[in-house]
Amino acid sequence: MSWRTRLSTVVRAVGSLRKPRETVRGKLMLVVMLSTMSALLIAGAGLLLTEIQNNREAWSQDVSTEAGILALATAPALSFADRQTAVRNLAALDARPSIRAAALYLPNGDLYAHYARPGEIAPAIKLPKLPPGIRIRGDRVELIRPIMQNQEVLGTLYLRAQYDLNERLRAYAGVLASVLLGSLIAALLLTGWLQRVITDPLDAMTRVAQGVVGQRDYSLRVSKTTNDEIGLVVDAFNNMLQEVQLRTRALEESEKLYRAIGESIQYGVWICDAQGRCTYASDSFLRLTGLTQVQCAAFGWVRKLHAEDQESSVKAWQECVRTGADWYREFRILGVDGLYHPILAQGVAILDDKNEITGWAGIHLDISPLKRTEQALREADRRKDEFLATLAHELRNPLAPIRNAVKILGLSNADDRHRRWGREVIARQVQNMALLLDDLLDVSRITRGKLELKKDFVELQAIVELAIETARPLIEARRHHLNTRLPPQPLILEADLLRLSQILSNLLTNAAKYTDAGGEITLIVTQEDGQLIMSVADNGIGLSKESIPKLFAMFSQVQTAEDRAEGGLGIGLGLVKGLVQLHGGSIEARSAGLGRGSEFIVYLPESIIAQKPREIREERGSAVAPDAKQASILVADDNRDGAESLSLMLELSGYKVLRAFSGTEAFDLAAKNRPDALILDIGMPGLTGYEVAHRVRLEAWGKSVVLIALTGWGQEDDKRKAQAAGFDEHLTKPIDPSTLDATLARLLVIHSHPKALERTVPEAG
Repeated sequence: MSWRTRLSTVVRAVGSLRKPRETVRGKLMLVVMLSTMSALLIAGAGLLLTEIQNNREAWSQDVSTEAGILALATAPALSFADRQTAVRNLAALDARPSIRAAALYLPNGDLYAHYARPGEIAPAIKLPKLPPGIRIRGDRVELIRPIMQNQEVLGTLYLRAQYDLNERLRAYAGVLASVLLGSLIAALLLTGWLQRVITDPLDAMTRVAQGVVGQRDYSLRVSKTTNDEIGLVVDAFNNMLQEVQLRTRALEESEKLYRAIGESIQYGVWICDAQGRCTYASDSFLRLTGLTQVQCAAFGWVRKLHAEDQESSVKAWQECVRTGADWYREFRILGVDGLYHPILAQGVAILDDKNEITGWAGIHLDISPLKRTEQALREADRRKDEFLATLAHELRNPLAPIRNAVKILGLSNADDRHRRWGREVIARQVQNMALLLDDLLDVSRITRGKLELKKDFVELQAIVELAIETARPLIEARRHHLNTRLPPQPLILEADLLRLSQILSNLLTNAAKYTDAGGEITLIVTQEDGQLIMSVADNGIGLSKESIPKLFAMFSQVQTAEDRAEGGLGIGLGLVKGLVQLHGGSIEARSAGLGRGSEFIVYLPESIIAQKPREIREERGSAVAPDAKQASILVADDNRDGAESLSLMLELSGYKVLRAFSGTEAFDLAAKNRPDALILDIGMPGLTGYEVAHRVRLEAWGKSVVLIALTGWGQEDDKRKAQAAGFDEHLTKPIDPSTLDATLARLLVIHSHPKALERTVPEAG
């Protein structure tokens, strides 16, 4: 090690003594220094005491030797009473600085001769009463020695000596100081080595620990410098940090995960202590309420509750905290938007190993969508009940005059005028019921996306005339005045004639229903900015602002059926909206308020207007073979009244009719009699209408038979099934007799042609 390194080590060691209690280096340095100094001081003190003791013995020996010599020298003087010689002998002590005074005493104790250095007290004139020998007090030594010659006491010698102990101590202290300094330097050098092997690693671990605590940086590590026990401690410390880092990362990931999960729950999670005080609430809840964590912890959330929920919710929470029961509560809480938000709070108690409650944890669920759905379901249920009540009303309306007409037709005193009136009432009311059922089927098809438009090139004038013709009975019955304004030039549209006229007829009918008798109805069709705009306005009961958004919902009515005799099912406007959207358009309602009339405006896209007018071909009815009415027809229906009434109508029209009331009976009769046409219900016992049709088509005689499905099942899927089973036509009940008659005539003519036999027969299976 170079002197610079040693010096640096010594400087670091000394520097660590500034605040020895704050660092391990300082403490270690202090321990080494104190231990070294204590050992040296104890050793020095021991050596000093030993040295003093040895010096005392040396003093005693020296004084005793001096006294012996002096006793031998002065014995003759005492023996011969030679005082001068005795004085000279004592004066010779001047050469011994340590001897401060001396005296010779006669056997009787009188002073005979003495010596004293300048400044010293002369010996006493009488022999001091001290025992023979040496007496030491501090640095003063006194000696009493008898002078003997031939067993005779000649006198007594007294010596007083002074030993310079301070000089001895100073010399010794100098030596001890030198030793201490050298030892301290050696200790400092030793401490430097200890620092390298012990305190430096400890300091490094301390710095790393401070970095972990202050910066939360668990990636810090201590450099290993030795392979001894300290190196093992460093390895253990680094391994601990590695484990802590891994666990911290896992905890951070878990915290992020649970925080994300908590925040994904609207409105997050909450935690309370054992006394029910909130200690944490998710940010989403705080953002909703505008509270801080501190305010929430201070039961600020209670103040955000709806006034009707506060007292009951607080009591329920206190009871929950007292009993440890699960928390499940709905309440309304005030948001920063000024609105009350419905929340479902759920929570459970957190238990320790002793099954004691240490806190609570739970979630806040935003149940606004649930409440809206619940409200919507209640509204839908209410509308459903109203719809069923209205449907019953609408079905009873035509049944009442039908029953009355049947009763009149059965009276014996009814004349031809009465019977004609009864037949007209029945036909008219049956037609109303058929239209009602058609509307219901159309709504179902639109809802399920099954309604398909049959587009063709049609004149706008024809659409309007058909719509007016459909709505005319109600308009005339209420004595309304209808105004129409159409574009001056003819317009050809590429659209579904039936559905467009249905849109206008429903709007006209709606206007007629909700306008008092003698009202004004205006139908206007214009072409603006490429769009075709059709509006129907009236001066009827009008609409409130609140009712307009609900107008086009299915089964929605401005007023109940009890308010208006012609209230309807509430599906007309919903059906209109669906048909308009199928044509790519939109519809809106306007009203200046209740009692101020209303207006419905239909916007159809530019694409509906044909770019080049085309010739509109007129439908020509199929020629009826002269002998069509001579054909034989089998009618099969498990409803006896339906089968018999239809058979009677066909017989009166000139057909030969067979009746069957089950599928099995229908097939047996057909196989035996081989009729020209079969009109089959679908839902029959034994064999269904589909099965009868399939079996008939497998027979050689059945390949040219006319098969018509007449059923209450009128969905598109039902029609496809009928076609797959081999039916020529699918008709829904109730059928207009003239429509059935025309269909029969057309199909019988087609099947009488030789090419009619060229059909594909469905395979069995």
